[in-house]
Parts: sequence; structure tokens; C-alpha cells
Amino acid sequence: MNKILLMLILVVALGLVVTYSYTQIYIPRYYAQQSVDYYNQQLGMMGYYGGSGMMGGMMGGYGMGSYNGYATAYAQRIPIQQAEVYVNFSSPSAEVFRANDTVVLTGNNVNLVILSMGHGRAFNLTHYAGGAHAQDNVFVTYGLVNPTIIVPVGSEVHITLINLDEGDYHNLAITPVPPPYPYYSMMDVRMDVLGMTPMLPPANYGVGMAYEFSFSTVFQTPGTYYYICEYPGHAQMGMYGEIEVV
Repeated sequence: MNKILLMLILVVALGLVVTYSYTQIYIPRYYAQQSVDYYNQQLGMMGYYGGSGMMGGMMGGYGMGSYNGYATAYAQRIPIQQAEVYVNFSSPSAEVFRANDTVVLTGNNVNLVILSMGHGRAFNLTHYAGGAHAQDNVFVTYGLVNPTIIVPVGSEVHITLINLDEGDYHNLAITPVPPPYPYYSMMDVRMDVLGMTPMLPPANYGVGMAYEFSFSTVFQTPGTYYYICEYPGHAQMGMYGEIEVV
């Protein structure tokens, strides 16, 4: 009787281990790979990799690589020390209102550098915790965490994402789809984006280098948009910010 009970316990335990591995490791990794493949395919069609896509390779020179089995596209690597300068970067084309977590962009042609990282690193670099939804991974720009960004209607914004996270992939997509976001947020927003980056690999602090990617978009219609990270679970955990086009 004791042997039968022990065998049942072992079978149940094994089943729990298999179930956990499948739902918490295999499925998230599978959908993350699907997401990365999708971004690379779409951006390749648009000519972002220097191919013969719809944009004729206007943003040529982009390379393909891999990280832990994930395909990735990137413009170039940037020294981490240089990237960290952009954490508290100031510009004549932007006004920062720290009291209400807002950046107001001015002009019709502006540059916006956004850095992705864990909340702890963001706090250490900015001494700022961000809004209530900034709990885990976050975006940082102009010394603020997940700020609201106000953009003049009709302006062209050149966005550069730099991934300073040493442990996670991140991307940035602009969408009119509002929060809350599900675990697989890319399923909700991937067909309705104004612009996006591919998934960028984690920064390598051992050699002091990070990955960056740039794209441009024109905000032609007034309204509310959002910049989010589509890696599974990240937007759900608060990795997003608001864009107001006025």
C-alpha cells in the first residue's frame, strides 16, 4: 500500500513538473520566438535591413544576429557608458515636466531616444520611481520613467531604442491600442502599429556594449497612442507609456 501511494505521489509530482515546464517555460519561449520572427519578417519587408523591401532599403546596413537561439535584427551596438548619457538627456526640442511625468516635444522634426531596462536600474540612474504601473521592466527617456510624451500633430519623430537590460529582450511598438494589455500583447497590437523595433538582445555588461535600433514615424492624426514593449508579459506588467498627439 505504501509503495502504491509513493508511486502515485511521484507520478503527480512528475506531472506537475512537466505542466509547469510546458506552461511557464516552453509556451512563453515559443510565443516570444514567434514574435521575434514576425518583427524581423515585417521589418525586412519594409527594407529596414538594407534589402529590396517596400522602403527600398532606405535604412540599409542593418545586420542579423542571434542571442540564445533567438533571431534578432539590430542597427548597431553602442557603448553602455555612451548610452547612459541619454538617460538624463536634455534637448532644445523637448520640455520636461517632472512633476507630472510628461515630456513635451516641440518642432516638426525631432529625435527621441528611449532606453529599456529593469525598474531597479532605472531608479538608480534617474532617482525616480515612475508611475504606479511602472513595476518591473520600464522605458526611460529625459530622466523620466514611462512618461507621457506630447507630440505636435504632423511632426516626424525619429525614435531610437537602446536596450540596457542585461537579462531581457525588449522592443518598442507604437499603437493606439490602450492598456491593460494581456500577457501576449503582440496578439492585440501587432496589426495596428505606427512603427516598431525588433526585439533587441540584452546588453552585455561584460564587454560594455548594448544594442540599439532606430525608426521614424509621422503622427498625422491627433489622439492618444501608446509605446509598449511586446515581449510576453512586459506590457502586462507595466512596460508602456502614453503618447498624446495634439
